[in-house]
Amino acid sequence: MNIFRLIFDNLRRGTVSYKIPHKHQCTSNQYRGLIQNDETRCIGCSACAYACPTAAIVVARSGDTYSWAYDPGRCTFCGRCIERCKPNTLTMLSELPPLYATQGELRTEMTMERKKPAPKPAPAAAPAAAAAPAAAPEAPAKPEPAV
Repeated sequence: MNIFRLIFDNLRRGTVSYKIPHKHQCTSNQYRGLIQNDETRCIGCSACAYACPTAAIVVARSGDTYSWAYDPGRCTFCGRCIERCKPNTLTMLSELPPLYATQGELRTEMTMERKKPAPKPAPAAAPAAAAAPAAAPEAPAKPEPAV
């Protein structure tokens, strides 16, 4: 086949592309989607940011507040952040992300109050006899020197 004829046919035909589907196809049971944070339970420990190999999660502290930011464009959807999160505030969505046209459109950023750790309960009061140390015998008083 003549290469010039192929090029000419392609130029004459114009641009041919497929339209983006309006609906997503279904996902498998083990699909890993976007990360979602429950801001009401998040304590701002930044363990998720520490575990993220691509720095898709960034936690910045400022006094009593902190900001939690997630950029899905950098995420590899490995799930390490979810495994590391002790209060279990992170989850992976099971549906496909929405279509987007500009970079950073799906970026999520939250500014939250840093939660104080719950105070430890006071130890139970011990009985008075056991709590008081045994009285030591008093040493004899020293006589005062004569002047």
